[in-house]
Amino acid sequence: MNKYNHRDIEKKWQEFWEKEELDKALNFDKKPKFYGLIEFPYPSGEGLHVGHIRPDTAMDIICRKRRLQGYNVLYPIGWDAFGLPTENYAIKTGIHPTVVTKKNTDNIRRQLKNLGFSFDWSREINTTDPAYYKWTQWIFLQFLKRGLAYKKKMAINWCPSCKIGLANEEVVDGKCERCGTPVEKRDKEQWLLAITKYADRLDKDLDTVNFLEKIKTQQKNWIGRKEGINITYLIDGTKETITVFTTRPDTNYGATFVVLAPEHELAMKITTEDNKKTVAAYVNNASKKTEEERITEGRKKTGVFTGRFAINHLTGKKMPIWVSDFVLSGYGTGAVVGVPGHDIRDFEFAKEFGLEIIRVVVGKDYDTSPIARPEQVQEEEGRMVNSGILNGLEIHEATRKIMDYMVEKGWGKKVVTYHLRDWIFSRQHYWGEPIPVVFCEKCKNRKYNFIFIHGYDSTCKTPWKAWLKKELEKRGHAFFGPELPNTANPNVEEQANYILKNAKIDEDTIIIGHSLGGAVMMKILEKIKTKIARAVFLDAVLRPEFNHREIPEVIASSDWKFNFKKIKKAANEFVVLADKDFIIIPKDQSEELGKLFEARVIYVKPNHRHFSRAEIEPEVLKLFDDNGRVPVPEKDLPVELPKVEKYQPTDTGESPLAAISDWVNTKCPRCGGPARRETDTMPNWAGSSWYYLAYLMMEKNPKSEIRNPKQIKNSKFKIRNDEKNLKYLDLRFAGDQFKYWLPVDWYNGGMEHTTLHLLYSRFWHKFLFDLGLVPTSEPYAKRTSHGVILAEGGVKMSKSRPETIINPDDLVKRFGADALRVYEMFIGPFDQTVAWSMDGLAGAQRFLEKIWNFYGQVKLMDCDDGKKPCANAPAGLPQLLHKTVKKVGEDIEAMKFNTAISAMMIFMNFIGKHEAVPRAAAERFLIILAPFAPHLAEELWQKLCHKQSIFREKWPEYDPALAQDQTIKLVLQINGKVRDLVEAAADIGEEEAKELALASEKIKKWLVGKEVKKIIFVKGKLINIVI
Repeated sequence: MNKYNHRDIEKKWQEFWEKEELDKALNFDKKPKFYGLIEFPYPSGEGLHVGHIRPDTAMDIICRKRRLQGYNVLYPIGWDAFGLPTENYAIKTGIHPTVVTKKNTDNIRRQLKNLGFSFDWSREINTTDPAYYKWTQWIFLQFLKRGLAYKKKMAINWCPSCKIGLANEEVVDGKCERCGTPVEKRDKEQWLLAITKYADRLDKDLDTVNFLEKIKTQQKNWIGRKEGINITYLIDGTKETITVFTTRPDTNYGATFVVLAPEHELAMKITTEDNKKTVAAYVNNASKKTEEERITEGRKKTGVFTGRFAINHLTGKKMPIWVSDFVLSGYGTGAVVGVPGHDIRDFEFAKEFGLEIIRVVVGKDYDTSPIARPEQVQEEEGRMVNSGILNGLEIHEATRKIMDYMVEKGWGKKVVTYHLRDWIFSRQHYWGEPIPVVFCEKCKNRKYNFIFIHGYDSTCKTPWKAWLKKELEKRGHAFFGPELPNTANPNVEEQANYILKNAKIDEDTIIIGHSLGGAVMMKILEKIKTKIARAVFLDAVLRPEFNHREIPEVIASSDWKFNFKKIKKAANEFVVLADKDFIIIPKDQSEELGKLFEARVIYVKPNHRHFSRAEIEPEVLKLFDDNGRVPVPEKDLPVELPKVEKYQPTDTGESPLAAISDWVNTKCPRCGGPARRETDTMPNWAGSSWYYLAYLMMEKNPKSEIRNPKQIKNSKFKIRNDEKNLKYLDLRFAGDQFKYWLPVDWYNGGMEHTTLHLLYSRFWHKFLFDLGLVPTSEPYAKRTSHGVILAEGGVKMSKSRPETIINPDDLVKRFGADALRVYEMFIGPFDQTVAWSMDGLAGAQRFLEKIWNFYGQVKLMDCDDGKKPCANAPAGLPQLLHKTVKKVGEDIEAMKFNTAISAMMIFMNFIGKHEAVPRAAAERFLIILAPFAPHLAEELWQKLCHKQSIFREKWPEYDPALAQDQTIKLVLQINGKVRDLVEAAADIGEEEAKELALASEKIKKWLVGKEVKKIIFVKGKLINIVI
């Protein structure tokens, strides 16, 4: 056989696979499905280096094995192409990002194809394609509609180099994650996504998925769930109170001061006149510091006294109230109670300012002396002292007791808090998805006609409703809140007709239906012909079922049949505002209303349960402070990026889009008046938050999606054909695809994305699950990770040091794709950091050449599969073959690729010594080699006179009896220490093992003059003699 020519062989088989579409996944195939996923690459100008292709190679091996095992495998690829590097390149060169992106994707696509990865290229996606980001924008609008996207002026992390706002997750050690510039603080209006609303589910649902423990731990730590209590202290000499969160209320007998964050709303409000100037200067100075600067360990504590004191409920002592920048407004309540004897930060603060330190816990060292040194601060275990009713209790028992006591006294409330903050979603750059919102001054100043419909046995004369009327009329709105007839024995139809007869209803009308008033409102909306501006369900009834008691009068008030389709058409917007404690109305009713009407669902804590008897209810009024932000209608999506000449972000904080007046100035989709587009764009994490779904919506041949002609007729699949000849299923109608493929069976990615992309995509998926658009609450069943590949000598590969970059193009030309793939997997444990070695790559090439040469010279015997001896067959081959098949299969599943290759090398060394081997054994070896070295395996398979691809074959099975070791090394121990190793039968029993151990000369000498107390036998492993 000719010399192994990897260039000709690899090109030949890559063309063959593409022509035959061997890697194309079929929707709804009867085979079991397997969805393997990698993090789709960012198309940088440098292309891929050898570190990038490590995870791609691993998942390719897994997916190729699954195909051989009879699975319908989806292994897709696409481009996460929005982002700053491309924009920065455009700024530098003047070349449009679209041009740069196409050039870069073309290059990396070539690199990936040259490596023989079995991607389904028919599903290739690109986040910068308007047909793709139409759906990114659509999902954003759903967040907006449901109150989970909002805009807020806030102090943000600002990168002065990139000139954009950064999420907390994008700041590393006080520096911009992307460019390394120290981050500043700047006040700016930003869009945020309320990921905190999902914090509890994001935390708890980690228990339902097969993620590496280190991934789960990292996410749980970032979410930061804490159970504790909010304690409210009276401020001496005022009517104000301060609420602090703590997980350690057991130490409150040792609380001696309170500290407010500089941003806390009370910081200036409660400060006495004598201290105002000092506190104001301190607050101003703190606003210029980053959070990282403020909380750095070891930093000297600073602060100023407000002149006020809080009263400790337990001791009656006055605690001075300070302002200090080590407390952050975004965490807890923005205030902490200082217990300097049992918290090191509090100790440092107390020592700095001479504040009292009281011991209330005694640790294992039983030290009861006054706490004067940092090492005496007891933060962990211990028992309570100087603590009244808690004395003598262990701290955890004391915590439970004091929590219950404080709640009973009305001093506190048990709560759960999270470290996780809402996701800052605005970016002030060009190369990102436009946010589909416009600002309309006319809509902001629009005056509405409010109709308030009260509930069962109620009235519109309660204090807060009168207050609401006054506040809305003060803003220029009209308010009609009638006393409905027969409120104690209501008839919903009668009350609806009363409103219709006595109220003006037009396109400027907002109807608020409170409690049973929600049902009355729905009956009104069934009957009107005018489309009103907004319908608000205020803790409203959908069915006559309540959490507190049954109400026969409400049950009898209606037939409880509604035409939801007609109601939905009767209002431009629906909102559900519900009592978050669900004391009266069950949560499922509020959620169902949200789904029925695609409503914004908001859960708040009213000042009185069920929004009934409070003096004021500010959360209700907030709904009607129109900010003039109007969503772009779904029919007008996508809002496409305009072409610009300059991409530089501005020092004012606006993106380059703000300078394009033709694009910015538009018509308001609500009123038709002049409006301005939102000029911030989405972060690069937006498109990657749902890309695994896009693969399931993408198909170049829509006919392959249709299983039943009726599906076309009933529009089950709405296929969009855009100018680029790409076909996307409508996300809202892709349920069958999602049901077939989800969840992703195995997702491998970098640990650096655990608290960014991975958390964000889980959040988006849960939101889509709540909308009923995806069938699972988690997107990924399994998540694994990989280690980093360093350059030779252990140096990190870096763009700033081009000489460290190892480009796979040169290696493929010189050594071949298969050699590179094998070495990538053989270089070391997959989850560990490893250093590159050209000698190691050359060794992988020699291994493949050895295989090539062997198959070119060996004589293949057409006997059985090696279970029974055949003439001249190597002795021991059946056992080694079945062990190798078992080892390679199990190691692929465990991502122990290096040991799988070692097993194949051992097998090759064995059969390579023989001139003749059974054909079945040689073929089985090629099949298990194929996922690692697909080109070589295909070529040799063809040379063995097979007409179809090796990947049409079946993964070989192994005989457990043959795969089992016949002998083992039995460990002989004396008192747990290894004293000898002896060869024994793999199935050796306890008595035989004892005899073998006691016969060992090395063991005998340890037993001279000693009494054997017992002998411990661990089958298949060891004998331990205890003397």
